[in-house]
Amino acid sequence: MHRHTRILLVDDHPTNVAILEEILGEHYTLQTASCGEEALVIAPDFQPALILLDIMMPGIGGYETCRRLRAHPSLRHTKIIMVSARALVSERLQGYEAGAHDYITKPFDEEELMAKVRVYLRLTSLEEVEQLTSNVLTLLSHETRTPLNGMLPPLQMLREDKDMAPEERQMWLEVVYESATALHRLVEKVCALSAMQAGQWDFRYTREDLCAVVQGAVENATAAAAARAVTLTSELPRAAIITMDPLQIQQVVTALLENATRFSPRGGRVEVRVRRANGSVCLTVTDQGIGIAPDVLPRVFEAFAPPDITHHTAGHGLSLAIARQIILAHQGTLGVESTPSVETIFTVRLPDMACAASAESPERLEVQSA
Repeated sequence: MHRHTRILLVDDHPTNVAILEEILGEHYTLQTASCGEEALVIAPDFQPALILLDIMMPGIGGYETCRRLRAHPSLRHTKIIMVSARALVSERLQGYEAGAHDYITKPFDEEELMAKVRVYLRLTSLEEVEQLTSNVLTLLSHETRTPLNGMLPPLQMLREDKDMAPEERQMWLEVVYESATALHRLVEKVCALSAMQAGQWDFRYTREDLCAVVQGAVENATAAAAARAVTLTSELPRAAIITMDPLQIQQVVTALLENATRFSPRGGRVEVRVRRANGSVCLTVTDQGIGIAPDVLPRVFEAFAPPDITHHTAGHGLSLAIARQIILAHQGTLGVESTPSVETIFTVRLPDMACAASAESPERLEVQSA
């Protein structure tokens, strides 16, 4: 499997976690949680393809954790394997009732564990591909009609009216071009998301300054912000050197800025910050828009999720879904918090790998776009 495949290990015994890390760590990206409550916080951002979940833990316990994980909309494709030192049929049945897919006993047999992990990761991949294919076909069957309707009638007029005035001809050509461009963007996004979810996207990692990438994206977004009388501000350290694909990370920042600007009120402010926190480089984009409804919040990063027509879901969520795939490929997380009618904060966390030690106090750069 691809090295970027993510597995969450949930166990309160450090020895068990260490054994699993030794078996799986060479092949997969691992995250750990020591209790069910911690797993419920980590999983939505980490987006694991598989969770190995201990049954006997302090707090809410394995079965209840499994039920809550299974109920989370963004984890519906995640496979859950329950882990226990006992092999009672009653325990297995209780695990299946809670939503687990399988069961494995301790001490671990390495070959059995690896075999089950491979099987369920393959199933996860197939389900995601099937779901994406279904969504794409539905999307294309509906959404191509609008740009096609914007192209076919004008093209028919251009073909039939040989005496059309040059000014009118140019106007209709612009209409056709805009519709064709919209269709092209849609197809490009769908293809990119499909390739990223299948692990077939060619990321090109180099050592780059995240602050330079962010500032470039802010400058590029200034015109669109000015058109909506929105002020962009950025607060950046002198440098934040990380391993990344700069073009893809710029795409993430651009998507977040476009999203924040689109849903900001006239005269509003969008704030961009980069800082270090808990071994990570943290990028936040904050807007003062209407906010995201609580029932929509868990599905903000899902493509084709049922739309919230008021905020943050224009374009079927493709841009935000692509942004999350890019960040996950960088071993990072992308999350969102929203207080309706107050603010929405998108947060990107990327591994802080030898960031420039010379980055001292932040320098605030304000780009006035109002």
